[in-house]
Amino acid sequence: MIRKAIFSLLLSLLAVSALSARNITLLEGEYKMTWGPECCIDPMKYAGLAAGDSILVSVKDLGNYPQCSVRDKQNGWKELTPALSYFLVKGDFFFAITDSIAKQMKHHSMMFSGSNFTITKIVLRTSRPADTRVGYDDLCDKNASWRTRQIYQLLRDVYGKKAISCSMAEVNWNYKEAGYVKAWTGKYPAMNGFDYIHLTYGWEPYKDITPVKEWWDMGGLVTICWHWRAPSTEAQWDAYQKDTVKDPPSYDGFYAPSGGSPSTTFSPKEAVKEGTWQHNFLMADLKKVADRLEILQDSGIVVLWRPFHEAAGNSGIYPDGKAWFWWGADGPEPCKQLWHIMYDYFQQRGLHNLIWVWNCQINDDDWYPGDNYVDIIGRDLYNYTATPKDSTDEQAKYNSASWSFEFMHTYYPHKMLTLSECGNSPMMTDMWAAGARWLYAMPWYHYQYQMGQKHQWAGSDWWQNWFSMDNVITMDEMKTLRAQYLREDPTTDIRTVSGVKKPMDENWYTLQGVRIAKPVFHGVYIHKGKAVIIP
Repeated sequence: MIRKAIFSLLLSLLAVSALSARNITLLEGEYKMTWGPECCIDPMKYAGLAAGDSILVSVKDLGNYPQCSVRDKQNGWKELTPALSYFLVKGDFFFAITDSIAKQMKHHSMMFSGSNFTITKIVLRTSRPADTRVGYDDLCDKNASWRTRQIYQLLRDVYGKKAISCSMAEVNWNYKEAGYVKAWTGKYPAMNGFDYIHLTYGWEPYKDITPVKEWWDMGGLVTICWHWRAPSTEAQWDAYQKDTVKDPPSYDGFYAPSGGSPSTTFSPKEAVKEGTWQHNFLMADLKKVADRLEILQDSGIVVLWRPFHEAAGNSGIYPDGKAWFWWGADGPEPCKQLWHIMYDYFQQRGLHNLIWVWNCQINDDDWYPGDNYVDIIGRDLYNYTATPKDSTDEQAKYNSASWSFEFMHTYYPHKMLTLSECGNSPMMTDMWAAGARWLYAMPWYHYQYQMGQKHQWAGSDWWQNWFSMDNVITMDEMKTLRAQYLREDPTTDIRTVSGVKKPMDENWYTLQGVRIAKPVFHGVYIHKGKAVIIP
């Protein structure tokens, strides 16, 4: 009774100092303490432990010389502070989270180990407000086109109920992998991924949108990433710009040094500074890719746009981890600036057919561009499991679908989550049963695959398993859904028109059908079959 009274007094004292504080139960039950990893607290349960918080521990069955140690689990155990390592337990206790502890503990598991006592409850006391957001954010682009808004609404409506099947182009601008899925299952996936990987080459194919338009016209959705190749030196870029031969020399690197091959030493830290040659290159390439995206927009194609993918690499998981691609080579701040520069430039260009997808690599929220720049959050997982393995290895959790999904949902409850790349995956039936209800899943391509081979990332058995489920959306169902969501032509309701560019060429008409040379006054006109608002 005395012990409980003391514990209640501690709570009261803490409440006085933080009237708006709330309690979050981290661990409840009877855990007889040992020196093993049996009693750990997962970071997703307190989602953003911060300086000023407190941990309160309720104990019982104090035996002979009860001892406790509170440590951080990240690639081995680390003590939080000397004061929390090997102390005598005299009853219920609490400790404050300092700024240094918060930084050390960020995203990691906390371990309470010891002997001769039992933990009955662990509570996090915090004055930070609870996340009370309901549903998912609206599009970050407030000028998004009517079609873009309708497709985004489609995604929000199916999220958590069904998963959209998705294949990836072999290298850049095709739907070959989707053809294999059709051969294995009798149906196409609902979405296909494309890549602007060859944008720097003289022969880059992206002005011809035929493969993408064919896919869109069949009823599918489109997602595009960009393995952005960058020069290592100004001389290399100058040579590329000045060469006027039919096949100009090109730069190949998109990996950061030691991240893979081909690599580049291109610096994002310099690229975000106006006046540098790196910034000049950045803006020149942004113009180039915007020109290509504009062709898709003019054809009415909505794009789930996934730039700067896997930016953090494994830097958030291992102390010595590094970014894999050049856009993450200088850390999170320049990478976020790159995202913002791209987003703002695309807004200036009038690109409003994009749904922005950011790639989370776990423990990398410092890299997050911000809610106002992101619509969907994706996770790339290869060689993983449906649920965490029975292992004390922290990495085993990161490499499981259910843990990743729950972790991401804890930190980003207001965003839809997707498996933006995957390979050697557990069956979708297992992932779904484990609670990993991704918006879509996209296995990577097998280069130069031949039917009858063992597929490198997702073969016939994987796709057949998924397509046997009631919760899968294939091309057939997506075609029907798209027809429903896009059934109202925006030309018939001018209230749905926004973000439309102001073209000034021939074939302008009034709403009454009278042809004019060009609009002279503000109002609504018909141009190429679309309603256009002239402000």
